[in-house]
Amino acid sequence: MKTNFFKTTLVLGLSLSIFSCNNDDYTITEDANAVSKSDVTATYGNLVYQTYLDSYNSALDMQSAIEDFIATPTEDSFTAAKQAWLDAREFYGLTEAFREATGPVDTESETWSLGTEGQMNAWPIDESYIDYVAAGTEEYANDYDSIIGDDTITIDQATLANYNEGFDVEQEKSISTGWHAIEFLLWGQDNTMPVDDLPGTRAFTDYTTADHADRRALYLQTATDLLVSDLNALTTTWATGGTYRTVFENLDQDVALKQLINGAFFIAGDELSSERIIAPVDSTDGIGGLGQEDEHSCFSDNTHRDIYSNAKGVYNVVFGEYSTVSGASFYDLVKQANPAQAATLLTAAENAMEKVNAIANNAQPFDYLITLESSTDSNFGVVMQSVVALQEWADEISASANAIGISL
Repeated sequence: MKTNFFKTTLVLGLSLSIFSCNNDDYTITEDANAVSKSDVTATYGNLVYQTYLDSYNSALDMQSAIEDFIATPTEDSFTAAKQAWLDAREFYGLTEAFREATGPVDTESETWSLGTEGQMNAWPIDESYIDYVAAGTEEYANDYDSIIGDDTITIDQATLANYNEGFDVEQEKSISTGWHAIEFLLWGQDNTMPVDDLPGTRAFTDYTTADHADRRALYLQTATDLLVSDLNALTTTWATGGTYRTVFENLDQDVALKQLINGAFFIAGDELSSERIIAPVDSTDGIGGLGQEDEHSCFSDNTHRDIYSNAKGVYNVVFGEYSTVSGASFYDLVKQANPAQAATLLTAAENAMEKVNAIANNAQPFDYLITLESSTDSNFGVVMQSVVALQEWADEISASANAIGISL
């Protein structure tokens, strides 16, 4: 979740509130091999559960690596902890396609909501809220001491959760928990030039001989434990018989289908394309500057992988496949109702993934690539080409929903 949203206008090529009177466009063919909406929502439930389970298990591996580092802080154990963060981050990125689907990760409900998305993934963060920063580097630093530097602040899960988003600031937010807090504690600020292709260079001695080393270690452990707990709760509630899985399975099929499609539509057409790609492009000053700060994973320079895994999560939802899960999909429903629209959806999906892969597999880091582009210059490079492709994909997700009688 980026807490200071940069909004762009997503122009759809059709009105989603007007439906054709031609029933042939929207009637699923009734034959023995027909895919039903209940088949699709069942696949989605399995897919969500498996993805959260993999994210949780990889976070457990990260937790173990961080515990090993804290117990024996060396260069090697520090490197292993950072690699474990990168490995776990890959799985979490896939789960972003389940946001804005009226599910437990970001929806308020007295009975089944967890609402922990902001606690897990809020960004960009004001580093000085958590720990020390290099002199003169934190433009939006607030006039409060860091949590680690203030010995009067108790470091435990409840306190860190309570401090999360505790202050409102114009650009960066007072984030104290989640992936990016842990990332900062592992890598430190990235004060290198983008062209150098280097992440943050925090030394492992921050956890041995530096000021507040013990509090820093406690903070790293506590933030990690809280993230693991949040992921465990999401996995449990989506398991067969889990609290929210039961709610979801009892929804009207059109309501459930609309929710799952909306999550994919939101990530492709807004959160990923606008907040996570256009925003850093627009805030760069030509040499990195604030654009580097607005990267999703700016300390580790892992934004290129964030972008890929977010897009892949959308692809998984649309086509109903992930890991051991494979079944009836949104795409299958569209293909039954309107084969031409399904073909267009498939083409848009493949084009978007191709453009996203051009970022993920680029020889240049994302924080350098954004210095080469502008969102207002029609001569787009690989970064803005991915934005166009993602928003076109979102258009086709909307048109495809319309083709089966769902208005987003």
